[in-house]
Amino acid sequence: MQVMNFSEANCKHCYKCVRKCEVKAIKIENDQAHIMEDKCIACGQCFAICPQNARNIMSDLDFVKNAISSGRNVNISIAPSFRGFFEESQRFVSAIKKLGFNQVEETAVGADMVSQAYEKYLSSQENGAFITTCCPSVVFLIQKYYPSLVNNLIPFVSPMIAHGKLLKKERPNDLTVFLGPCVSKKCEAISKENNGIIDAVLTFDEIANWLSEENIDYFQLTPSDPHKYGSAKGKQYPIVGGILEGIKDEISKKGLISMRIDGVDECKEVFKEIINGHVENTCIEVSACKKSCIGGPGGHHISSSIFSRLQNVKEYLMSAKTEEAPPEGSVSEKELRKIISKNPLEQMVIDEHKIKEILAKMGKFSKVDELNCASCGYNTCRENAIAIIKGMSSIDMCMPFIKSRAERISNEIFENSPNALLIVNENLEIIESNISFSRFFGVTPSESKGQKIDNFIPGDDLSSVFENKENLLWKKIHISKFNLYMKESVIHLDNQNALLIILSDISDEEKRRGELFELKENTLNVTQGVIEKQMRVAQEIASLLGETTAETKVALTKLKHVLEKEGAEL
Repeated sequence: MQVMNFSEANCKHCYKCVRKCEVKAIKIENDQAHIMEDKCIACGQCFAICPQNARNIMSDLDFVKNAISSGRNVNISIAPSFRGFFEESQRFVSAIKKLGFNQVEETAVGADMVSQAYEKYLSSQENGAFITTCCPSVVFLIQKYYPSLVNNLIPFVSPMIAHGKLLKKERPNDLTVFLGPCVSKKCEAISKENNGIIDAVLTFDEIANWLSEENIDYFQLTPSDPHKYGSAKGKQYPIVGGILEGIKDEISKKGLISMRIDGVDECKEVFKEIINGHVENTCIEVSACKKSCIGGPGGHHISSSIFSRLQNVKEYLMSAKTEEAPPEGSVSEKELRKIISKNPLEQMVIDEHKIKEILAKMGKFSKVDELNCASCGYNTCRENAIAIIKGMSSIDMCMPFIKSRAERISNEIFENSPNALLIVNENLEIIESNISFSRFFGVTPSESKGQKIDNFIPGDDLSSVFENKENLLWKKIHISKFNLYMKESVIHLDNQNALLIILSDISDEEKRRGELFELKENTLNVTQGVIEKQMRVAQEIASLLGETTAETKVALTKLKHVLEKEGAEL
């Protein structure tokens, strides 16, 4: 089951998520980011940085709402970092109770149990490099990318799981919900080894939205405390050094060095140092989030800054109510133990020749060409080439390559256009021109540069376009100086405060038009002469026909009289 991925968004040419992802588990395909679950460590930092807010995280909110509305007893374990994310944290506790949760407890109760287990474990071990296991993302990181360090992990569950086990022991028929700033807790809760311990995980963002839907303004509520809230040691877990502070006595007794690491980038650095044998006799607190849990992405939409969260937690710790840690054995050490297995990623063998081939396709033929600008999301051009071979990236993600290609295509269009193209500044001086302009007007591009456009074409239209910022399209002009007929288009370039002039030669067309007009005119004249001649002939024929008709009539009249006379005599 994939817990998190990106929803469809307008993430074209952004790559912020790729840059942020320290394990490069994000694939860009068809201008859309996709999380590759097998590579992901579920830190959620890519969601926090996404400008499109294209997060699609599995939510248990409806499940929790339905359970409460159906009358189920639902208990909630609240990560102690809530003191930093929510001002007036005691009023926030009242709001959680108002939503219908039965038992409201602080996860610091589980943190106390983990601290006890850590101390006992360290006391029984020989010196070495010990890595805390409270952060699921760090555990995933080691399992997948640094499997040789699995044995360095302190083999106990996180405070969430420890507290969940305690709640299930005390109230086996109730549902248990965890609330915190961490999205990787969702993955931890549904893992096989933790099945049935935590029934649902909500983030601070989700609970804030729920309160908003219910129109609950927690600032208006009476303050209250969780039903259980743990000791001062457990409450320090969400800030950098808080885990080590809880076990500092045992660390001092063992003579171990304390090391506090926050952020995946720093985790990777220290893990390399451990592998290289440079870190010994050290207990290392690790957190995937910068500033530890108070930097968690599950509270990204809550407006408080990370520094105000830290201040809120520290102010609370100075005056906090505390209680004794749960008695040892309330959840046995055996139950808190965690078997951490290696889950190494299959490593693809990359041929060096293929890398060079991809780099060459991006126009990078030597180290000098490799700008390593990281605009693609990868730290180096070589890393991007490897990602392309693995199918995680594409050549089009290289911004210098895309820019160079676009400029090259633009230049080729400009230079090879059959139309005369030129750019003029606000003073109507030529900035740039192409070969076609040279062919029509008899000057090279370098010779035309800086000359007034009036030396070649009328400038009145250009001044008008500059003033009105209205483009002129396909106006026919006659340039008598060069005996040219052209169609002129003038485009105002707002960003450059310049004009792009396109001159299309229609001289041959105009010549043909003149020849055709002359032909038509000659044809009309010939036709008119023929018509007039035909009219004269017709008139002459008509005149002759009239004379012969009259003569025929006279002859026939005479013949008639003769015949009438002969008939009378008979």
